[in-house]
Amino acid sequence: MTESEPSDIEEALPSPWSVAIGRLALSAGRYPGRKYVGAMHRKVSRERGGRRFRVHRPGDVTLDAWFSPRREGTPARLPIVISHGLMETKERHYKTAWKMNARGHDVLLFDHRVHGRSTGRRLTFGVEEKHDLAAVIDAAVNRGLIGEGRGRPYDGGVITMGFSLGGGTVLQHAAIDDRVAGVVALAPFADFRGAVESFRRKLTPWLDEKWVQDGFSAASLEAGFKIDEASSIEAFKQIKVPVLLAEGGKDPYLPGIDHVHKLAAARSADNTTIVRIDEANHNTLVHKNWPKLDRAIARFCRNISADHT
Repeated sequence: MTESEPSDIEEALPSPWSVAIGRLALSAGRYPGRKYVGAMHRKVSRERGGRRFRVHRPGDVTLDAWFSPRREGTPARLPIVISHGLMETKERHYKTAWKMNARGHDVLLFDHRVHGRSTGRRLTFGVEEKHDLAAVIDAAVNRGLIGEGRGRPYDGGVITMGFSLGGGTVLQHAAIDDRVAGVVALAPFADFRGAVESFRRKLTPWLDEKWVQDGFSAASLEAGFKIDEASSIEAFKQIKVPVLLAEGGKDPYLPGIDHVHKLAAARSADNTTIVRIDEANHNTLVHKNWPKLDRAIARFCRNISADHT
């Protein structure tokens, strides 16, 4: 081999630029000012009895979490844990929490690692986040925020609800935590590799698919996980509890045909429900009021709670 001829190893290395794109995506939640997002919502929640708590995780990661109590005098139902989307913070979902509080649910919210007031350097798209979610539940139980003493029947069950990144996270978490009684996944990703391709097609269709995937694979390894470990679809096959999936008919980022419907097709259990909101895009699916979806979620959570009393 001459000096001008590249070795096989050099040819196999991903482009530094593609790796840089992957690194950027895995740290996307670290934008300036994120710690101050939602201050007014926190103030309102605190006036309603909400309180902050923190959860320490391995690797010098601290999760910022929040407890939003059910409204006094409401029928007592299972607690709900809400998992937000990429580049969001938990405060974006306080209004959903208050709505569920009015229906008798205590609600836990938390900032994913690298987001909001939580710490951390890299996302793992569910590989570590599913354990973070379990740790938030553990901490809430240990503090007496949910569980015995909350004035309602409790058998250890929780309902998890997540959007986008959070939707994939709650599915991966449900496969490892038998406290989960039901899952609501709103525009979840089927797997991280598929999510990368969906976003590439929408945002940078001129970039070669393999070039992008190789960069994300290398960036994932740097962050301490393999890209194919972040798979909601593999987790979904193991979930026994009822699942409600929701898709936006105009979602350009995680279109239902590539994610929600692939998830549903991979599962043999007959307790999966899909709700489609034709006019919703990726963000408006959860940040706009859709009576059809709201009724479906309320009914799902009410029925799951009734089964655990």
